[in-house]
Amino acid sequence: MRATPVWLQVRRLAALALGSLLVAGCAGMSPAAPPAPGQLLLASPDKLHGLPDAGRNWVISYASTTFDGANAVVVGQVALPRTRAPAGGYPVIAWANGSTGLAPQCAPSLVVNRERDAFLNAWVQQGYAVVRTDYAGWGAFGPVPDLHSRSNAENLADAVAAAHALDGVKLRPDWIAVGHSKGGGAVLWAAGLPDRSAGRYPLRAAIAIAPTGPGVLRFMDSVMRGEAVAVPALPFVSLTVMSAKAMNPAIDVQALASPALRPHLEAMGSACLSGLFAMPPLPPGPYLKPGAAYDAMARLLAAQDASSLTMRVPVSVIQGEKDETTVTPDTTAAMVRSLCARGATVQLKQYAGQTHRSVIGASQSDAFGFARTVLDAGRPASDCP
Repeated sequence: MRATPVWLQVRRLAALALGSLLVAGCAGMSPAAPPAPGQLLLASPDKLHGLPDAGRNWVISYASTTFDGANAVVVGQVALPRTRAPAGGYPVIAWANGSTGLAPQCAPSLVVNRERDAFLNAWVQQGYAVVRTDYAGWGAFGPVPDLHSRSNAENLADAVAAAHALDGVKLRPDWIAVGHSKGGGAVLWAAGLPDRSAGRYPLRAAIAIAPTGPGVLRFMDSVMRGEAVAVPALPFVSLTVMSAKAMNPAIDVQALASPALRPHLEAMGSACLSGLFAMPPLPPGPYLKPGAAYDAMARLLAAQDASSLTMRVPVSVIQGEKDETTVTPDTTAAMVRSLCARGATVQLKQYAGQTHRSVIGASQSDAFGFARTVLDAGRPASDCP
């Protein structure tokens, strides 16, 4: 008999913990109060997808909340360097992953991504503790509102708090949020939440790599108008529709999507992003239809854009020149201009020839430099006028 993977053991236990949270909220019952967001629930050695150069890897479950404020149990990962912790504890980066798909097996902790994994392993080599989250909704825990930026930011912060409760682990109380794509949008939200730059575990800075922002709605508007869609962006049409449906079940997908798109929408339930890229290309034509369903989706997407937030900490925004997804140089520049107008300290780095994914590794050196400046109590230079 094959051994049950560690991740599945932890997820099953986490499901039991979630059951206790739900029971605690039932009328007429009086168990202990549900754990507070950020409370560590379970921890086990991560033998499946830990970082190779880490001294110790854990997969954890912890209490957090869903996009609509309900109690949730979220799975995450923690990796520590091989080196001894400095006197103040290991410096911490918290990684917010990009979209990987919506099917249960597509949780970020289960998907191999060479660029991401090499990037995070390099942080461990540099002496950082790396905390990761799968976000609320993965596995058997409910629908996945993939693009809900504030919820993703809160889950990330709760993962950091949970990591501090691991036995024998000494971490600096402050931390830096680092994210890619939708995770880049999430760390900008973390930087814009007033309660995240203070308190017991204060956020010091954010590094947003190819962050989602105004480009998502602009992209979907172009799809609705029937404009050509670049191949690297095709799966994000279906992913965005189903993410909106998870946030608002009243959205009528049949009224929203053209018949040509529906097989791709159905595939979201069983295939990860890599599998969606392997599907036959969509025929030319509009894939989305105007109307009430589209308008409801558009309102949700506009609400996820961090452009209108006031950044409470310095941020580094990283953009690939050849990014052809919903994150383009033009839309990222527009977002940075908006953040600057609200008094932010923003470094904008654009990398020639780099795509949505390749820019992760290309930005490694600059990301290290930005983090060192912040943790040494320096003030990063700003590209805002």
